[in-house]
Amino acid sequence: CHILGVPGAAVEQGLGAFQGAKRRFEKKGTVNGADVYDDYAHHPNEVKALLTMAMSLGYKRVICAFQPHTYSRTQALFEEFAEVLSLPDVTLLAEIYAAREDNTLGISSKDLCQRIPGSQYFPTLKALTAHLRELAQPGDLILTVGAGDIYTAGEALVKGE
Repeated sequence: CHILGVPGAAVEQGLGAFQGAKRRFEKKGTVNGADVYDDYAHHPNEVKALLTMAMSLGYKRVICAFQPHTYSRTQALFEEFAEVLSLPDVTLLAEIYAAREDNTLGISSKDLCQRIPGSQYFPTLKALTAHLRELAQPGDLILTVGAGDIYTAGEALVKGE
């Protein structure tokens, strides 16, 4: 901005109003004393970066509600997803978001759930949201993660739906 000649006051005002990128560690609100954030991460490397950062923030528990994006990506990166989704204190899995695909591979988030110790599978976002509400405690960080419609679970959670 300095090189372009933007006045310092304008830069300060712009940065002061910046709320971050949508769906990148975006705060949705608080439920039962737990902070609820959403993130678009949908590749194991992105999910690992998100979870590593989140786990360094000092929360009592990190609860990750993850929705895999596409059947083909889930199958191709299955081992990597199983490894990274073992990091949080609690892992909840929504069914795979199909996007443009049909499930010709016969894969489900249930398969991931069987490989991640202590994880739980939820066939619907409504059921996952209800479980998040039961889990939420003061000091928790709840993350809704994925490129599909998982963000609606966090929004419904915060709205009390």
